[in-house]
Amino acid sequence: MNQGVLDMSQRWEMRPGLADFARDSGTRTLLDHVGRSEGMPALIRCHVCGDDSAAPFIREGCWQYDRCRGCGLVFLHPQPSEAFLDEHYQHYLPTGGPARMAWRRMMQPMTASSAALLEQRCRRPGRLLDVGCGHGFFLKAMADRGWAVEGIEISATGRDYARDVFGLKVSGQPLPRADFADGQFDVITLFYVIEHLTNPRAVLAEVRRLLRPGGLVLLRWPHTAPLVRLLRPWAESLKLYQAPSHLFDFAPRSMTILLNDLGFQGIETTIGGWTCPENRVARVAAAVFGRIAAGLDELSHGHWLLPGVSKTTLALRGGSA
Repeated sequence: MNQGVLDMSQRWEMRPGLADFARDSGTRTLLDHVGRSEGMPALIRCHVCGDDSAAPFIREGCWQYDRCRGCGLVFLHPQPSEAFLDEHYQHYLPTGGPARMAWRRMMQPMTASSAALLEQRCRRPGRLLDVGCGHGFFLKAMADRGWAVEGIEISATGRDYARDVFGLKVSGQPLPRADFADGQFDVITLFYVIEHLTNPRAVLAEVRRLLRPGGLVLLRWPHTAPLVRLLRPWAESLKLYQAPSHLFDFAPRSMTILLNDLGFQGIETTIGGWTCPENRVARVAAAVFGRIAAGLDELSHGHWLLPGVSKTTLALRGGSA
């Protein structure tokens, strides 16, 4: 159980149907995956705002997602165990040359936009940490721009590629990290990582500690709940959350609440580019909706963000500890 959740009010409820989920899982039992015994109470409380009025949102196979009525956060409940997730993410990144290069091409337009955003806000290159750096493509691009870069990647596939091919400094030890000093980095990036973390609050608190005063965090995250609503009749079969890969689905409001609560300042959420999938239909859809979203964002000066498309959030660490 996440310590950040336990630190909130102790409202306990039983999750109905846990035995049914276990029978449906097909591999050992879901009770093994979530790491608790049947009959044991499960805490159902929003990880962001603490509201206790979460309601069932969607089920993907044996995995149930709830949605907070207070801030709109969608979260998987119960979560799989840490051991299950560690093993699961060893097989998450593509392997083999063609698949790896397709992944690089897909992410490149978005990461290029992110690099431009960072350099607009930073007067000169500094020290950058990329959390969940994958194969190291973004780190390599920033190193070529003069940044001192370092990465964290729990997948051995991605970590080994980043080290062996690009010669990058990449660790397999996730945050929090006692070996990192306070204020060690100027910029910390998390591309499509926050939705996979068992405790986003704890990780972002550590991100704030590691940033120098005035340092910048950039988060790229999917905003899937509007698509689930739009495609409700087909949403479960489409597996939009790739359960159990996505543990959380943030909205602009819930992301702002969390960062504000942790003491970040100057929080800004924007569209920040779009990906370029290999599939032609998906690529056209991404480009069309991405351009529409970016146009609305610019015309409204950030007041209207198209629901259902991925977002980029930037925030500053204030001057105090």
